[in-house]
Amino acid sequence: MYDSIVIGGGIVGSSAAYHLSRKGKRTLLLDQFHLPTTRGSSHGVGRIHRSSYANQLYAKMSLEALEHWKRLERETNTNLYRQTGMIVIDKPPFKELGAMKANNKALGVECEILSPQEVQDRYPGLVKIPRNHKALLETNAGFLRADKALECLRMQIKKFGGQINDSEKVENILPGSVVTVRTEKGTYKTKSLIITPGPWICKLMKPLGLNLPIRVVKITLCYWTEKIPGQSKKYPTFCDFGIDKPDGFTEPVYVFGFPSIEYNGLRKISVHHGTGVDPDQRDSFSADETKDVQFLLNYMKRRFPEYGDNPDPAIIEKCMYSQVACNLQEKKAIHGVTYLISLHDGK
Repeated sequence: MYDSIVIGGGIVGSSAAYHLSRKGKRTLLLDQFHLPTTRGSSHGVGRIHRSSYANQLYAKMSLEALEHWKRLERETNTNLYRQTGMIVIDKPPFKELGAMKANNKALGVECEILSPQEVQDRYPGLVKIPRNHKALLETNAGFLRADKALECLRMQIKKFGGQINDSEKVENILPGSVVTVRTEKGTYKTKSLIITPGPWICKLMKPLGLNLPIRVVKITLCYWTEKIPGQSKKYPTFCDFGIDKPDGFTEPVYVFGFPSIEYNGLRKISVHHGTGVDPDQRDSFSADETKDVQFLLNYMKRRFPEYGDNPDPAIIEKCMYSQVACNLQEKKAIHGVTYLISLHDGK
């Protein structure tokens, strides 16, 4: 009998299992894939970490999360967070930028508003910003080494007595005062079940009578050769919210960029927009993926003229996000079960 079982070994599930095992709870972490895996939403070298959100709750959560990451750094003697600063770009009437600045001020987060020319003077080649746009610089922002963070969490789970069973897919869940979890390899019982399977949340929750309005999207990630080798390593990350909704798109999009950290000499500059996908069919091709790439190519021509009229990414990769398809209002209590959904909103 386990005190807790966690289904899903991504960043949310691994964090839950870490905190439980750290408190002395007999904990089992299950994942359908061999760990580490590149099939979910938590893989890769880096993730932007910022406090500049228009939603103050997100900003508060970000600051609290950073303290936990720093504690994990101390526990494992591993460098997980790199402070680079971050540039957030917005267009008139600067609604997002105004909310972010107000939240940062309320929470004591250092930031300043920069003109396009000031950004260019400080960070030549970071991104070309239209003259009527503005930028917010959050100096304490940076990026988290996602793969290292997951590795450290798994190491600490085991150190504190937790158990990790990977390559073990859950087939059935029976709620109750004692929850039964059946996998392709065995049957386990627990006082408390935590479900954190990322893109697979709907597939696990539907048999329990809960239909969640979650949309899984496949994102195209593009990496570009630095025009000046090593230049971007000293630069902040950026998010460009000042983009008009492109023709053919049903929702606003934004572009984010990383310095050269994942691949030597390559910058990650990608569009935050994706196409709906079944997480078990993520390798299937959709024509909408071409639309996303074409939008990014046009963006590169406007904002990175040094790449010329035919910008060509050096590497293209895929990742999955989970988004709310409509208002998340349905709530259902399931005896002994807690389900957590990590959703990517962006703002």
